[in-house]
Amino acid sequence: MQNLQPERLVLAVSAVAAAEMVFELTLRYCRERSAFGKPLAKFQHIRFELAEMATEIRLGRTFVDKLVADHLEGKEVVTEVSMAKYWTTEMAFRVADRCLQLHGGYGCCEEYPIARAWRDLRITRILGGTNEIMRGIIARRLGL
Repeated sequence: MQNLQPERLVLAVSAVAAAEMVFELTLRYCRERSAFGKPLAKFQHIRFELAEMATEIRLGRTFVDKLVADHLEGKEVVTEVSMAKYWTTEMAFRVADRCLQLHGGYGCCEEYPIARAWRDLRITRILGGTNEIMRGIIARRLGL
């Protein structure tokens, strides 16, 4: 279990970085793309979507940054790393899915980075142990 900790931590870091990247692409797109005479970013629903995603990403970044520091200090963080791998990969895919939706039809075109990111983020929920395995590890370490 200890040997898998660094791999899963790297996956969590990568998931947060990917979420940040697709979010920035989408934020830029929503500021530039117009519909009904105004930028997408001026519509309340889209603003709320972006605010929610920004919050989730920040929470993920904060948790992962703390885990990296704890890991570098040699602390035993197997449970927390399993939580981070599971939660951040789910969050990154959720963010990518929402970002793809905000891109509309362009989101499904392979020449747009959001389409490739959405496709590529799916595997992160499997690598390093599936997220179902992560939930099992967490449950066992909670004494369940």
